[in-house]
Amino acid sequence: MKILALDFDGVIVDSVWECLFVSYNAYFQVYKRKRKNFFGGESFTFENWENIKKRYKKEVKHYRIMRPYIRGANDYGLIIKLLEEKKLITSQEEFDVYRETVDFKFEDFHQEFYKERDRIQAMDFKAWFKLESAFPKITKDISKLLEEGTKVIIATSNRRRAIAKCFTPEYLGFEIKKEDILDKRYGEDKSEQMKQIAKLYNVKFEEIYFVDDQVSHLIQTSPLGIKVFLAGWSYATDIQKEEAHKQNIPIIEKEEDFYPIVKNSLSEKI
Repeated sequence: MKILALDFDGVIVDSVWECLFVSYNAYFQVYKRKRKNFFGGESFTFENWENIKKRYKKEVKHYRIMRPYIRGANDYGLIIKLLEEKKLITSQEEFDVYRETVDFKFEDFHQEFYKERDRIQAMDFKAWFKLESAFPKITKDISKLLEEGTKVIIATSNRRRAIAKCFTPEYLGFEIKKEDILDKRYGEDKSEQMKQIAKLYNVKFEEIYFVDDQVSHLIQTSPLGIKVFLAGWSYATDIQKEEAHKQNIPIIEKEEDFYPIVKNSLSEKI
């Protein structure tokens, strides 16, 4: 049996708005700051959200520039801190150095981040889901692959309970069982998730095909023998794509390329 393992954020959905919404509110709770020149010094709500995006286009642009360097939930808090400090980071190396040297309440932010996501989902799950913009061609092609009998597993740094409801016909248009969603409990190093997939489904590493938008995750997993692909349609930067080329990691550049490349790879003999 062959397994198609897919990341969630940046592969299936564009979570850029949802993560800004949640991480800013979590940061706001941790640091209790009310600076009028920083997103108006107010919490984000479903009611003020569209106005916030229009009023703070410069901050939103900076956030989008730094989004590709995210590896886990705490990194979103670091981006908010960088926005508050009006600092712009433009490389993974620079971001990693900042993470290692910055004075930041990592544990407090981590707790608040997931508390805030739980809060707004409980308030209005449909409104929350609208913040998660699905890549339409990708979701359509995942449905097609599932109908054809492909075993699809979700390998995410998110929490299973936060996203499981998305994998239903009402939201993403297809169903993935909860037990087929491997989340951050298995570690934010995706190689640990791949090892778990091999164990749970009794497959060889060579039978696992993994698509992620963060090249570092693919570099982690490729030495196992996993067949990896970089999702080029979302957050991967030109520098990250260059690194993928250096590492002989195939890039699926466009949403339209996803199905034929994956289907062809799954059809090849091992």
